[in-house]
Amino acid sequence: MSSMDTEWLYTNGAYQVNTGCDSPEEGRAIAVITSRDNPLFKLYNSVKTNRGRRKHRLFLVEGPHLVEEAFKVSYPLHSVLVAEEKFFSRQSSGWLLPLLQQAAAKSIPVYRMTGVLFRDLAETETPQGILALAMFPAEGMELSAPTGFLGLLLNGVRDPGNIGMIMRTAWAAGVKDLFFTPGTADPYSGKVVRASQGGIFHLRLHQRPLSAFLNWAKEAAVTCWVGDPHGGTNYHQADFSGPALFILGHETQGPEKAAREGGERVKIPLPGGAESLNVAVSAGILLYEALRQRTN
Repeated sequence: MSSMDTEWLYTNGAYQVNTGCDSPEEGRAIAVITSRDNPLFKLYNSVKTNRGRRKHRLFLVEGPHLVEEAFKVSYPLHSVLVAEEKFFSRQSSGWLLPLLQQAAAKSIPVYRMTGVLFRDLAETETPQGILALAMFPAEGMELSAPTGFLGLLLNGVRDPGNIGMIMRTAWAAGVKDLFFTPGTADPYSGKVVRASQGGIFHLRLHQRPLSAFLNWAKEAAVTCWVGDPHGGTNYHQADFSGPALFILGHETQGPEKAAREGGERVKIPLPGGAESLNVAVSAGILLYEALRQRTN
């Protein structure tokens, strides 16, 4: 078998390069999906929509970096799907074989799919050849506020790219909990997942009505700080040393009235005269100011 015909097989508990022996003892080739009528194709296609994600409690992960990040933290995956041509490409062997071996070690099913079908499922213009389905966390996760609690609540933030950037920033800052109220973009959409650069796998995501979060914060003695460019305490004069939940709202309208009335307003000065800051930038400024206060 020439190097151009390289194929990986499941052999002795791992996906390995086929050396040319076709006996059954060498392992079995990964199943190839060739039809849009295949149930797995339909499942992957379904979770590209909000409705499909809610129905199946699964979301799409695209690209080797994100799949690898999910493996790193043992995030629960339903399955992995690889474009067939990647099994015959030297350029992909560097990342593909390690991911296949990790999937085997975790007993996660892996499937091959013809290129045309794979491109139908991929959400990027230049697909990198690998998709996975990740599982939603358990419903009704208990809210807790341990010592030093720091969280972010997004109230009406609509832009998926901003939400993904906020996830990435929260992950970098060591935040564990993100809160989402109705009217906020779906945190499990493909654009959010990709923009998070893997941050979504390191965070607990809570989706509930605003009133439920505000009531919990009050009972847990967590101070709610509501981002408001038009008034409130200057952010570097506010005391974020105690348990804190930052509430950030719609990119232009800000948080809803109930949110503004449910916490302490905090502002980031805009001496240049801009109307507002990008919500993801605001999240980073507030989180790192809280970290600065807690480490100094």
